[in-house]
Amino acid sequence: MIDAIIYVEDFHSLVTYLNKNYPDMLQRDENNKLSQPPVVTGFARTPAVVNGNNILVYARLRQEELEKYASIPFAEALSQAEYTGKGTSDKVYGQLFEDESATEKYDLVYDRSPKTVDDGDGGTITVRPPDKFGVLA
Repeated sequence: MIDAIIYVEDFHSLVTYLNKNYPDMLQRDENNKLSQPPVVTGFARTPAVVNGNNILVYARLRQEELEKYASIPFAEALSQAEYTGKGTSDKVYGQLFEDESATEKYDLVYDRSPKTVDDGDGGTITVRPPDKFGVLA
């Protein structure tokens, strides 16, 4: 198994492409119609973050599934590592943050910048989201 962070540049285009070329990769209802909202079966039950039409997914995939995603327009593995148990996500995120281009795409979807919020006592505090949006156990 391979843990990977998949970046989807244009979810609507991805769904259209999959529906035409890999219809089994999309969840369907009892009448075989595309479920709404569309669900990519390989992304179901995995941590994900959405910003507009862009998506990041932390997925655990078989090698052949990862190779299939590599051949699909609109989807790109920003980083990946063989699943070896505890510590795998550190390898995946470490690889991601070492690659400037991958980090730029990641930051387009997941905002890690500090935010000033009300502290509830009439003041403000600065909070920073974690660098990782999600991992799998």
